[in-house]
Amino acid sequence: MSKKGFVLDTSALIAFLADEKEASEVLKVLPSSRIPFICLSELYYIVWNKKDRAEADRIYGIVKSWNLPVLYPNERVILNAGRIKAVYKLGIADSYIAALSMDEGFALVTKDKDYKIIAKEIKIMAL
Repeated sequence: MSKKGFVLDTSALIAFLADEKEASEVLKVLPSSRIPFICLSELYYIVWNKKDRAEADRIYGIVKSWNLPVLYPNERVILNAGRIKAVYKLGIADSYIAALSMDEGFALVTKDKDYKIIAKEIKIMAL
């Protein structure tokens, strides 16, 4: 029996929140999605840098109000993220996101083309 669910990359969160053309695709999977802890940090600093701290706090509050599960690393994920970084040369945040998606067995929802390199190991729902 396979689990059905999705892991949202930071780019998917931004697409939804900014009402980009991919927002409707994200909306369809939102109820069965999870958010990696590091995506919350990425989203926070991106909004802070583009706007200000108050807007970053507001956006963070909106995302947290969705009450989606937040994924945190266990030892298996920590080691797998390190392996992904070493083998595929992804950034450390992307390595954790990929490792968490792999650990959950869920498709990664993303606009980021950098993940194509790991498509043999995780399912990717490209936006």
